[in-house]
Amino acid sequence: MDLADKLLVATLGSFVDPFFGWTYYSDHRKDKDKVALAAVGVQNFDPNEISLKVEDGKVMVDGVHRSQGQFGYETSELHQAYPLPEDVDPSSVSSRFSPDGVLYIEAYKKPKEKKAEAGPVAQMDDKKFSVNLDVSKFSPEEVKVKVMNNELMITASHESEKEGSYASRKVHRHFVLPKDVDMDSIVSNLDKDGHLHIEATRKQLPEPTEREVQITKAKE
Repeated sequence: MDLADKLLVATLGSFVDPFFGWTYYSDHRKDKDKVALAAVGVQNFDPNEISLKVEDGKVMVDGVHRSQGQFGYETSELHQAYPLPEDVDPSSVSSRFSPDGVLYIEAYKKPKEKKAEAGPVAQMDDKKFSVNLDVSKFSPEEVKVKVMNNELMITASHESEKEGSYASRKVHRHFVLPKDVDMDSIVSNLDKDGHLHIEATRKQLPEPTEREVQITKAKE
């Protein structure tokens, strides 16, 4: 880390989701997944005069510099927006300030989904109905499970505010339970990895019976 980067970290600190300040960013992901988003010339600005945030699928760069000239104060402004590719993880956006006054904005691609390992959320066999849902991004107090009639509702909500930035995430899943589910048997538990497991027993329905229905004839 050179002197300019050290000054940048000491002055501006790390980013806050979903708005990003400056950061000397390191990531365990491989460089082949790194994407260069922009290189912006900011030679006329100090690091603390520039702000960076991710909003509406774009990386927004804004800067305001004031200097005292012969006839008073002079103001220089910078406003740039760069589209964020769909395959890029917004939370991985980072920036670095070079000694020659260039701001480099980078990010990493989203990890590929491993659908085969995740398995279906809801499953049913002859004996039970079950739901497995990943809620690891929420604390146990933020997850709620409710049953109304034959409907199973799972909600999770998280809100946070830090250094003037507000972030929220919500999950809502709704399942219509089979008619033969024993509503009193529904249980749920949250494992150490943040996966919610819900199970309910299916009632044993009586075997279908066959009987002959007599046909009555109308009177003549």
